[in-house]
Amino acid sequence: MLKRIIFYCLVIIMGLHLASAQEKIIKTGSKWQYYDRGSAPEEGWEEHANLKQNWKTGPSPFGYRAKIEATTISYGDDPEKKYITSYFKKTFRIENPYEYLIYELNYQRDDGIVIYLNGNEIVRNNMPDGIITNSTPAIGLISLSKEELRIHTRLLSPDDFIIGVNTLSVSVHQGSSRSSDCLFNLELIGNNNTEMIPLLLKERTIKNLNLDVKVKELNHKRDLEKKALQLEFLEQLKNNFKISTYITGVLFLFSLFGLGYLLWFYRKKMNILTKTVRNLKETIITKDRKLMSSSLSTVHNQQFLKELKDILTDSVSEDTAMIKKEVKNVIRKIDYNIDNDEEWLNLLNHFNSVHSGYINRLLKLYPSLSETEQRHCIFIKLHMQTKEIAQILHIDPRSVQASRYRIKKKMSLDDSVNLISYLQEF
Repeated sequence: MLKRIIFYCLVIIMGLHLASAQEKIIKTGSKWQYYDRGSAPEEGWEEHANLKQNWKTGPSPFGYRAKIEATTISYGDDPEKKYITSYFKKTFRIENPYEYLIYELNYQRDDGIVIYLNGNEIVRNNMPDGIITNSTPAIGLISLSKEELRIHTRLLSPDDFIIGVNTLSVSVHQGSSRSSDCLFNLELIGNNNTEMIPLLLKERTIKNLNLDVKVKELNHKRDLEKKALQLEFLEQLKNNFKISTYITGVLFLFSLFGLGYLLWFYRKKMNILTKTVRNLKETIITKDRKLMSSSLSTVHNQQFLKELKDILTDSVSEDTAMIKKEVKNVIRKIDYNIDNDEEWLNLLNHFNSVHSGYINRLLKLYPSLSETEQRHCIFIKLHMQTKEIAQILHIDPRSVQASRYRIKKKMSLDDSVNLISYLQEF
């Protein structure tokens, strides 16, 4: 940019006499290649000088029903559904772009037009922003004859061209498929009129300002899109949080339900086990009671055998040796049954089971109680009368009373305490 300004200033200062010198590089009537098939041309048609497709050739102006066209282009087979876009290309040589101070690009269009120089867009007139395709219509229809024939000018600098072959590519767009006419014409003029330099600078300044505005608009649009994406992201996070909360709540409810079910199942099992244990305990107690009764009966039998033994002992006289021998044999068997403490141990075990370790608890408090005294306590706990106890223990009833006195003394009980009541409630 600085190079061009210095160049223009030097030209003005030197007062070049080339102010009136100009040349039409592309004239009305020049040959152009054009493509009017209603479809998009090959990719990169804007910048490639050599085209692979079959383009037609004809002089400008181009169009249909414009009354000034030199080459009539096709709009298709249906007048109510004309082609939207037609394409044009022109190559030309410039050996020294700086031969002229300014280049005037004068063009006529109906309805919209986009012009590319060496692949770079330099003109967009009556066309929307964004990407231009084969189906992009012009912004509006040009219906007035004066507007249709109006010449539009775009000023170019020498820096816009290259040394050698340059390419102009043009797409002309209709505002509607029912548009009545079409027109395209273009002239390129090299000019050394120094008075046009301020116009070029002004146009470039305006273009730069427009570019700045577009850049700001694009940045603003990008910021808006960024914020929109952020809002969308936050909204997505919000939705994800709601979903996560819902799932967590459902899982929590299921967990509570599962925990409640487990507690219910546990309590049910515990109730069943408790009931089973209670039934087993009751069964054991019942059996212990039966066994205790059986053991007690056996103890009675042992007492009976003792009495029988005494009778036999007293009955044995100095009879024959054979009778003595047989009687002594019976006595020996009775002694074996009397001296066998197994039934007593069974009675003691069953009694402890039924009465929750009664004897063990009693011995813990009163360890000096003898085995006979322990039996005496058991019989009292079983509500047996003095006579019954005397018979089982094979003692005199008065001895039972004496034994109770000794037991009470070992327990250090007051005289006011009834031993029978104490042992039954122990």
